[in-house]
Amino acid sequence: MIRIINYILFSGILLYSAYGRSQDTNTVELHIQLYDEGASIPVREAVSYSASRYQKLKQVFVSETYFSTIYVSVKSKDSAEVYPQINHKLQSFSLQFNPKLDYELIIGRYDGFDKSSPEIMVIEISNLENDAQLMLPFKKGDFVLQKMKYFEAIQAISSPQFQSENRDNIKNNLKLDSTAYFLNGNKKAKYYVVTDQFPLYYVEEFDSINSSFYSQGFRLLTNRNGVKSQTSQPVWTIRDNTKYGYWEYFENGKRVKHELWTAVIKEKYEFYPTGQLKSEFIFGDSNTESKYTYYLENGNLKEEFFTEPKTRKSYIKSYVYSPQGTALIINIYNSSNGRTRQGLHRRELFYPSGKLKMEENFDRTYDIKYYNEDGTRRIK
Repeated sequence: MIRIINYILFSGILLYSAYGRSQDTNTVELHIQLYDEGASIPVREAVSYSASRYQKLKQVFVSETYFSTIYVSVKSKDSAEVYPQINHKLQSFSLQFNPKLDYELIIGRYDGFDKSSPEIMVIEISNLENDAQLMLPFKKGDFVLQKMKYFEAIQAISSPQFQSENRDNIKNNLKLDSTAYFLNGNKKAKYYVVTDQFPLYYVEEFDSINSSFYSQGFRLLTNRNGVKSQTSQPVWTIRDNTKYGYWEYFENGKRVKHELWTAVIKEKYEFYPTGQLKSEFIFGDSNTESKYTYYLENGNLKEEFFTEPKTRKSYIKSYVYSPQGTALIINIYNSSNGRTRQGLHRRELFYPSGKLKMEENFDRTYDIKYYNEDGTRRIK
């Protein structure tokens, strides 16, 4: 009997070890910016991923333009999850890999709505021991990750840095269809053909006075012509429902803003001249702001609007800092729309060390609490 029990226990350990190895924790992350013909392509997590996550071939992303033209899959002998993540702030997506295992990253590109014979790009991934980033212009064929032109290892405790000079080398290869002009003769817009089968264009739009102020991105245009326009507004003041994918805005060669559109705006990011993030906006389905954050140029939070998931109440949170950059006061206001402050909800004061010193609550019954620097409560 004892011998049988020992056999069962031993067999269980072997099965657990084999399963454990197949589910080994992913420890390195690969960040990817995807380009097609020089245009940055947003993606979303594939609907089928939840069903394929434990399969050898996992479909992880599909393109987020008006119609799906690109899919991304991962193939490996291992069934562990690869944790697909999207980061529109960096115009990128990421996957996590086990450095001890080999993978194939498979990108399929369809020509318009023809789903019969996609072009396939296969990237071999092995011995990936550190986090890395890759700017990925789609190109049919087989490749090795570490030998690709825009592959770059990421230093420990660092984030991807896609806004580099390499990005400027990925040129727009789309065919120019036509050019529109303002009445003063300056260029208004250039229209590039994305596919002959559908009225989706990649468009560059210029300011009427200063052509170094321009924007670019995808538009769905079913009734386009090159008629001259009398408007002199900057291009980014004109909103409509024909935009799709990433839209970028430039002033004198520097990118100052980029957005994600799906006929309505979904996300918006603005930058300081240094490249530091200035603000980010996340929009709800009704094209209203559901969340925003403003930053100081040193990276500290300045103000944010958010909704608490449990209560569904919305607030504006405002920060006051010392000259040394330490948060001294945080004021939290009630706000239903993110634009108006509808009474103080809570105030927090801090010691120079960053520890909470005082907390005032203004909703319903007024309450105030004081704390010692070690975190214990004290009487005023």
